[in-house]
Amino acid sequence: MDDSKRTVTRSRSLRSMLSASICSAILVVGIIGAFVSFQFAFDEAKDLQDDELREIAQLVQLKNRTVVSSEAQPSANDEPEMRIWVIRTFKGGTLVRTPDLMLTLPANLTDGLHTVQSRGESWRLYARTIDSEHGLAVAQRTSARDEIARDSALRTLVPFLIVIPILVLLTAILVRVLLEKVGEVAHQVDQKGNGDFEPLGMTAVPAEIIPFVAATNRLLERVDSAVSKHRQFVASAAHELRSPVTAMTLHLENALGGPEASPALQATLSPIGAGLERMRMVVEQLLSLAGMQAPSVHAPVRFDGRPVVVEAIAEVFPVADAKGVDLGLVVGDELTLLGSEHDFRALARNAIENAVLYTPSGGKVDVRLYPDGDDAVFQVDDTGPGIPPEQLSRVFDPFFRIPGSGQPGSGLGLAIVRAAAARLGGTVTLRNLRSDAASGLAFIYRQPSADC
Repeated sequence: MDDSKRTVTRSRSLRSMLSASICSAILVVGIIGAFVSFQFAFDEAKDLQDDELREIAQLVQLKNRTVVSSEAQPSANDEPEMRIWVIRTFKGGTLVRTPDLMLTLPANLTDGLHTVQSRGESWRLYARTIDSEHGLAVAQRTSARDEIARDSALRTLVPFLIVIPILVLLTAILVRVLLEKVGEVAHQVDQKGNGDFEPLGMTAVPAEIIPFVAATNRLLERVDSAVSKHRQFVASAAHELRSPVTAMTLHLENALGGPEASPALQATLSPIGAGLERMRMVVEQLLSLAGMQAPSVHAPVRFDGRPVVVEAIAEVFPVADAKGVDLGLVVGDELTLLGSEHDFRALARNAIENAVLYTPSGGKVDVRLYPDGDDAVFQVDDTGPGIPPEQLSRVFDPFFRIPGSGQPGSGLGLAIVRAAAARLGGTVTLRNLRSDAASGLAFIYRQPSADC
């Protein structure tokens, strides 16, 4: 999975986590709020029932009756356990017997609210003194009171049961919609090439993330400035080195070609000549890398990739022939590319030269240019030693060389290839032909074909 896909996956994962976190918080707070509301409503309903008992006790007159029920003539739908009973009490205790009630009240009930237990049932009652011998109690079963209070409290949960799911759903939708723009900004950043530091678009950006986008644009501006200074320094240093290296090379050639050049002098100066040649190649590669890393000022053009690859092979062929490496080419019909022909030539030449450099004598390097669906593919397979998997991503860094390779070079070839691929809008990958990286490496460059 490439970096952009990983970024998109992480973005979606974070968005899902944020949605889940907010929705979970709303759900937990809603459940707690519903529980607290239920408890308050339940307690309030019981307080109201106590007030009803108190009011009944103050208003009802027993006269000569012993027991008065809230339903003197029960109907067919009457629930006896829900009734409120008004009872004449006696200081020595009270036993009430009716066809549908048997209740024992303790002696010497004080005025006020009480909860008493009688024959396995709990009763809530309000007692009031009538005279020195009698009192009055208004009683109701605790189970009935709790049922009424519970039914009343449950009605307060209805808004929570309706609002909480709607709120969770709306929150999830809003988070997804609002963060979709963040995903679009992240996609813009992912689509940028190595040298693309253009500011991100601010069109239709939600106000909440404008500071983030603005800060990202300022960061891109600073990075662009730093990279430009670095590129300018590399180009200036390479340009300043080119003239003295060229002059020293000419002086050395004159010294070696003069009549006074003895075999001893030639033997002494020859290593210097090899060093100067290597320095010249490094300077040329630095200039090439600086040019590749700079933004292209020319509009992309359509060109046939086949002759460019043939020219690149022709430039490297003398090196392969001198080393005894079998360098082969397989191309098909015309394959049109869009971009800079110069960039593609630099990419092809450095890729082929790098393969020849690391392929031992008697080895083989195969170069192919072919269509693959909507893409054009340039591939170089070699029989070299391969690259350890942990170093495959590092070989594109400037001046990085595989430890112990024993091959000459500056470590700039693949850095130039990556820079050229970025300017062309393509991608470069390296793949070992064997899982143990003991031998064989495939260089694969892929870009959309201009024929599609």
